Amino acid sequence: MGDSQASSNLDDSRSYQFVENLSLFRHGHSLKMGADIRYLLDDATTNNWPFGNLAFTRDVANLGIAAYMLGYPRTILTPEGVPISSPREWRYAGYFQDDWKLSQKLTVNLGIRYDLIGQPHEINHISRTLRWDLDPNGPVLWPEPGKSADLWINEYRYFGPRLGLAYRLGSKSVIRSGYGIFYTAAHFDNINILQLNPPAAGSLTITNPASNPAATIENPVPPALFPQNPIFNVVTLPPDRKRRNANIQNWNFMLSRQLTGNDVVEAGWVGSKGTHVDSSLNNYNNPAPSLLPFDQSRRPYPQFNRIRMIVADGNTLYHSLQSKYEHRFSHGLSVTAAYTWSHLIDDSNQTVNRGACGCQDPKDRRAERADSIFDIRHRLVAGYVWETPWARRLKGVPGAVAGGWQLGGIVTLRSGSPFNVVQSGDSQNVEFSSWERPNVVAGVSPRISNRDAQLWFNTNAFSRSNGAFGTAPRDAVVGPGIHTLDISASKSFKMPFAESHALLFRTEFFNSLNTPQLGNPGATLGTGTFGKVTSTQQDNRQIQFALKYTF
Repeated sequence: MGDSQASSNLDDSRSYQFVENLSLFRHGHSLKMGADIRYLLDDATTNNWPFGNLAFTRDVANLGIAAYMLGYPRTILTPEGVPISSPREWRYAGYFQDDWKLSQKLTVNLGIRYDLIGQPHEINHISRTLRWDLDPNGPVLWPEPGKSADLWINEYRYFGPRLGLAYRLGSKSVIRSGYGIFYTAAHFDNINILQLNPPAAGSLTITNPASNPAATIENPVPPALFPQNPIFNVVTLPPDRKRRNANIQNWNFMLSRQLTGNDVVEAGWVGSKGTHVDSSLNNYNNPAPSLLPFDQSRRPYPQFNRIRMIVADGNTLYHSLQSKYEHRFSHGLSVTAAYTWSHLIDDSNQTVNRGACGCQDPKDRRAERADSIFDIRHRLVAGYVWETPWARRLKGVPGAVAGGWQLGGIVTLRSGSPFNVVQSGDSQNVEFSSWERPNVVAGVSPRISNRDAQLWFNTNAFSRSNGAFGTAPRDAVVGPGIHTLDISASKSFKMPFAESHALLFRTEFFNSLNTPQLGNPGATLGTGTFGKVTSTQQDNRQIQFALKYTF
C-alpha cells in the first residue's frame, strides 16, 4: 500500500572498459586475438518492501479478499530500510580465434576465450552473508558489522572453446555447424541484495493468528506480536560459499539449399544447455510440511526468519528444429516464412531478481525439473511484401490511384507456454505459501476439449494439499497461444512540381482480425478465478496512419 519503488532509483553504476584487438591474415588463416578489461562500480540501493508488506490469505477468513475487507492481514513484513552498497569488481578476458579456409569448399573456425571474473569488494562495509562453518550451533552473519571481506570462494576455470565449420555441397547447398562454451558473468546487480541484512537493513516477519487476529491494517505490528528478541529475515550465499557463473553450451547443425535464383530453404537442429544458472531460494528456511500449525521453532534455523539464498544451481536444456523459407524480392513479391519446433526444460522458475526459483521444496531440485515457463513448442511466422507491378502500365487517373501501392503482412501462430498451478493459504503450514502446490487427482486430466476463457483447464484435476507437499508437478498446464495477422499498405505519390519530392502514405493494422489473444488463466486453487482467463497477452486491433514528405 503505497509507492513500491521507494528509493530503488538511487543508482550511480559505472563501467570502465579497455579493449584491444588484433587481426592477422596469413595463407588462408584469418587470425583474431584480443583482450577485454573492465572495472565495474555499482553504487546503488535495493529494496523489496521499503514500506512493509501485508499479505491477506484464506487462513484468517477462508478467503483472501474477505480477510482484506475485515482488515486482518495474515503476515506482515516490516520495512527493511534502503541502504546503499558500493561494490567494486575487476573482470579480465582474452580470446584467440582462427577462421581457416582449408579449401574452396571448407572453412573451419577454431577459438578459445578465457574469463577471469573477480570478486566484488564492498567499500561501504554493509554487505553480509551467512557462514555455516564458523559456529557449530548454526549459521551466523558474517563479516562483523562495519567490515568487508571476500564473501565467496572464487572460481577460475572459465575456459570457453569454440569450433565451427562451413562446407559447400556442390554449387547450391551449404552445411554449417558449430559448438561453443560460453560463460555469463553473474549479474552484478544481483549481489546488491546482500546489503539487506542487519544492521544496515533488515525486516521482520510477523504472523497474525488465524483465530483472534491481533494485527490490523491500521495497526499492522501491535506490541503483542512484536518479539522481545527480534528475528530478522536474511539474505545469503550457499553454505559452500560458491557463487558460480553460468556455463552455456550452444550447438547447431544447419543445411541451406538454393532452389531457384530467388528461393532458398534452410533447416537444422539448434540446441543449448545451461549449467549453474542463477536463481534464489526464498523459502530456504521453511519448516517441513506438517498438520501442526506453523511455529518459529519448526524452522531448520529458528534463530532466523525467512532466508533468501542466492544459488547458481539451475539447469536448462533446449532443443529445436528450425526451418526457414525465403523468396527474395522478384516480380513485385517477397516472402519469408520460419517454423520452429522447440522444447525447453529447466528446474527453476525464474532467475534471482525475476521471480526466483519457485521451488515447492528448495532442498529437492530434482522434483522441480519440468517444462519451462518459457517453453514454446510450436512457432510459425510468415511475412510478405507485395507491390502492384501491373498498375505501372496504367496511365492517367487510374495509374495515379492504383499505382505505387505496396502491401504487406505478418502471420504469427504460436502455441502457449506452461504455467505453475499453486494453492492459496498455508495448508501445508510452512509459513511461506506462494509456491505451495496442490495434489493431482488420480485418473483426472487437466485437459479439456472445449476450453475457453470461462474454463481453460479442468479444475477438478487438482485438490488441496494439507500438511504435505503437493503432488502436482511444476508448470502442469499449458496456457493459450497467439494467432495474429498484421497487415500494412503504403503508397508513394510523386509531386508534379519536382521529381525529387514525394509523399508517402502508410497504414498498419496490428491484430487486424481483432482476435482476443487470451492470457494465462487463474492458477491459484482456492480463488474465484481458478481456471478462468481474465486478461489478454496483448492489445486487440490497433490501427495507425502516417504521412511522410521527402524532398
